[in-house]
Order: sequence, then structure tokens, then C-alpha cells
Amino acid sequence: MKTIVRFEFDTQLFYPEYEGPRNIIFENPPHIPQTGDPVNFKITDFFTDKKVVGFFEDLDDGNLFYAERLQTIYSREQIEIIVVVYEEAIFKENFPHLFTGSHA
Repeated sequence: MKTIVRFEFDTQLFYPEYEGPRNIIFENPPHIPQTGDPVNFKITDFFTDKKVVGFFEDLDDGNLFYAERLQTIYSREQIEIIVVVYEEAIFKENFPHLFTGSHA
């Protein structure tokens, strides 16, 4: 059995004419982020489109990205875990309870 982790992006990294991949997929990763974990990517390892890379790098400048473990899909052959990646401000707006008290 294999484990697939698919990272989807909440923000529109991809312009309407973009025809490349729209997510990042790992097979049997050694770590699976939980909701609230900060995550980041060496974006040029996954995307070559200059507009997509530039947009991501602009968002990354001085900001964090956070994971939301959205869904786990089980089948006989594999487990697929879908993780949505949010910009810091959007994640904090959607999940304020994770930033109360000493975590703020």
C-alpha cells in the first residue's frame, strides 16, 4: 500500500491560460503535515512556469504558508491525503482558534 499526499493551493497561483500541474504530489512522504503546521516549498522544484514561480515567490516574501489537512481517501491500493496550503493571513482568518492565547 502506498500513501499519496497532494498539496492544493487556496490562492490562485495559476493564470487562466496555464496548462501545467496545479498541485504538488508526494508518494510515501516521511512527514504529513497536520492542520496548522507551517509549510513551504522550493517552488522551482515543482513548477517551471515563470509567472507561477514569480507569484509564489511574491507571496512567500515575508509570509508563512499553513497546511489544512482537508481529507483522507482510502482505497485498497493507497491512501490519499489532501492538504490545502493557505497564505498566512487567510489561514489566520479561517482558523483564528489556532492563534489564541500564547500562539497569537
